[in-house]
Amino acid sequence: MGLIWLTHPVLWHSSRETGGPKETLTDAENKLIRSKWHDWYQADWDYGQTTLAFFCTGISMMLLFQIISKFRARSQRRTTSTGLPSGVDRIVAACRYAAARQFRVRKFDWYSPPLGVVVALCGILTFLMALLLSARPYYWPNDNMGHSPPIANRAGWMSIAVMPFMIVFATKVNWIGILAGTSHEKLQTYHRWTAFFMWITSLVHTFPYIINWTRMGMMQEEYDTSSYYWTGIAALLPQTYLVGLSWGIFRNRYYEIFKKLHFIASGIFMAALFIHVDFRLTSWDYFWATLGLYSTSWLIRVLRTHYYSGLGLPATVETLPDNMLKVSVQIPNRLKWTPGQNVFIRFLGLGPHFSAPTRSRSHSIPTADRHSLDLVLRVKGGITRRLANIAEGKTAKSMRVFVDGPYGGLAFSLRDFDAVYLIAGGSGASFTMPLLLDLIQGYKAGTLVCKRIVYIVAVKTTEGMTWMDGDLALAQQALGDEILDVQIYVTEEDANSESALESDVSEKEGASTHRLGRPNLPLMIFEACKVNNGGVAFAACGPDSLLYDVRNAVADRQLAIADGFGRCKDVYLHTESFGW
Repeated sequence: MGLIWLTHPVLWHSSRETGGPKETLTDAENKLIRSKWHDWYQADWDYGQTTLAFFCTGISMMLLFQIISKFRARSQRRTTSTGLPSGVDRIVAACRYAAARQFRVRKFDWYSPPLGVVVALCGILTFLMALLLSARPYYWPNDNMGHSPPIANRAGWMSIAVMPFMIVFATKVNWIGILAGTSHEKLQTYHRWTAFFMWITSLVHTFPYIINWTRMGMMQEEYDTSSYYWTGIAALLPQTYLVGLSWGIFRNRYYEIFKKLHFIASGIFMAALFIHVDFRLTSWDYFWATLGLYSTSWLIRVLRTHYYSGLGLPATVETLPDNMLKVSVQIPNRLKWTPGQNVFIRFLGLGPHFSAPTRSRSHSIPTADRHSLDLVLRVKGGITRRLANIAEGKTAKSMRVFVDGPYGGLAFSLRDFDAVYLIAGGSGASFTMPLLLDLIQGYKAGTLVCKRIVYIVAVKTTEGMTWMDGDLALAQQALGDEILDVQIYVTEEDANSESALESDVSEKEGASTHRLGRPNLPLMIFEACKVNNGGVAFAACGPDSLLYDVRNAVADRQLAIADGFGRCKDVYLHTESFGW
């Protein structure tokens, strides 16, 4: 049906024939409308391709940094660190400072993205605004020069050029993430903000036309006779909905219904926009590129999920203390993963869209031809609440599931650092525990470089750590007190305190130290980097407040290395948050 609203005959590209100079214009006006940055028939090259080149340059820089980081890590592996940080160490530390530093607005309890992300987003916005506003005039001084205001035309092409990147930022099999060396969930911030920037340029594209036709007294006539206006409105309305309701205050509170409506609105938006641009110049090329990138990402996910899961894998769901769930999935040996990766579990019988991101624990429990994937979930609302209700009162509830993944993970192996600090808050231990178990495997295999491992976990009550007792006992038995230091903080009695200081109450239980209160993470990180002159790695998962303390404490140490005064040469940080 969409074909009836398109110009006929339908082509891949519209013509660039200009028809020569217009007799109703002066020589200067004819020259202006055919000059670079002003020519309607070359606007896709001037503005669309320029925007495309900017994004590709940014991705290429991230790829280059990833290659340099990998090469540097490989060259430093199993070498003794002595002396002060080198020039390369200082440059890397400066980049990692930007990746770690974070800001907080206490009044609204809002945490910013890392400084590096803020700088990148500000760079994108500055580029788009500069490209949009640099060329003058914004409106033609003579109506005979064209009915498309220059600023509206260029804004439209910039919007179309942003679109493929905005869509790809949202995918799980993420081509940009593969090139940039980062996981898909860390690119969600770019997805939301590039969508917002595209919405801004779409508004700049829309309103100059309205102003122009209203001034000429032809607005109603154009709306009644031209499909461009109502198809533009049909695209702008769902786009406004998508941008407005994607803010965290709505998305996090109503995520499951948000996800369904988000896909529906996105489909309406893309269809209306496809008809609206009407194959002008190379406009449809951006849609074909978007379709190719998104569809291959989706197809890989579907094929991989069914390759690993078949028609569903057997799983059991059981309740744990402190409002937690444990899901054990019997998976085939062909499904491999690395410590700290996450998977999406789709529970059959709860509906086709009921899935949850979970952390995969990397130790296997072999059976005849399968092994077990153990997952730990915090019960909140939606799907986890439904699972808790189903499993309540039962030893274990049997279900069948699809496993989508694995995704994410660490860029570098923690086995190659001189000291490793694993920091978790509550269910964040489901991320750090696999890393600890992997270090044990490295120790047994003789591939472990680090001589000091500190495992820190903060829980509300002692019941909140019962699910990890067996793994902690295994770790303490395998590594001993000389290598492993386990510190457990119980915060329930200190829940209303704003202080981050440790309580004086502590006790020794086996090889673990139990303390009442919250860990002083900035002090711990400072001391860790003070006593080690090699490489120190920090991996953390927990609530925003915990990650804020860890990020900024590590950023301070990165800044010390960049200034040339740091004792250790290499500080690596990897964080995982509860929500995306």
